[in-house]
Amino acid sequence: MYDSIIIIGATATGKTDISIKLAKKLSTEVINADSMYIYKNLNIGTAKPTEEEMAGVKHHLISIVEEKDSFNVSEYRELAKAKIEQFRSRELTPIIVGGTGFYIDSLIKNYSYGETGSNNELREQLQADLDKYGKEYIYKQLEALDPVSASKLHINDTVRVIRAIEIAKSSSRSKSEIINNECPILQKPLLIGLNTDREVLYDRINRRVDIMLKNGLIDEVKSLYDQGYTPEECQCMKGIGYKEIVDYLRGNTTLDDSIEKIKQHTRNYAKRQITWFKRNKDIIWFDSVKTDKDEIVNEIIKLYNI
Repeated sequence: MYDSIIIIGATATGKTDISIKLAKKLSTEVINADSMYIYKNLNIGTAKPTEEEMAGVKHHLISIVEEKDSFNVSEYRELAKAKIEQFRSRELTPIIVGGTGFYIDSLIKNYSYGETGSNNELREQLQADLDKYGKEYIYKQLEALDPVSASKLHINDTVRVIRAIEIAKSSSRSKSEIINNECPILQKPLLIGLNTDREVLYDRINRRVDIMLKNGLIDEVKSLYDQGYTPEECQCMKGIGYKEIVDYLRGNTTLDDSIEKIKQHTRNYAKRQITWFKRNKDIIWFDSVKTDKDEIVNEIIKLYNI
């Protein structure tokens, strides 16, 4: 018997819609596993589900972190663990939904991505080194400190490379050595992946960005920026859709160029998400565009009840 259902996939694959339909069928609730949904007042650029889209289904771990604060996977794991325990005490099936691979892995594997807390001073220095010397310089630092983690991370994944260096320099152990003594939080999850043809997905991403702009993305970013939230000072403002609009607001680029960069960066991110999840052979995949959503939900329920 499965102890939970996890719905994963790249951005714009329809995870929210499927999860809400599934939660209604199973009379349960949803736990977020998207690293941008956790921030307050970042709504349009993150495609955070609205109250109307949630359709009465309670969502957990959404809009819980102030924009000025940093947040890491270790903190997510502890919050999610507490929520899952609450679900179990209420005899509810946990439905975890999101596209952040680190968050998902922190729940289904027996190791964490960092028991050490954040070291903002060190992180800022590493970011400055990245800006000044480039990604190769940063990556070589990680190779020297923790070659195991370096072998698992792509040189372009600078956020995680910096985090791994931060852990190695702030702890007596490297990132690859930090192992939890406890079992995974979810020991037998039903892993459901949503995907579709690459061209179709990219078209959905482009159209989603256009909808974000129509819904007020520029005003949302400007409001945050005017309050002093910048990519240099706030982790959340480094997110796709926010940093590009900030560049436009600063006069560093045109609006058309910023929009094209948002689309390109989102497509690149979706490709990385798919690559990450495809490594897990336990995931059961559905084409969320070609297959009727109700049919997918019914198939998930059948699998869950096996």
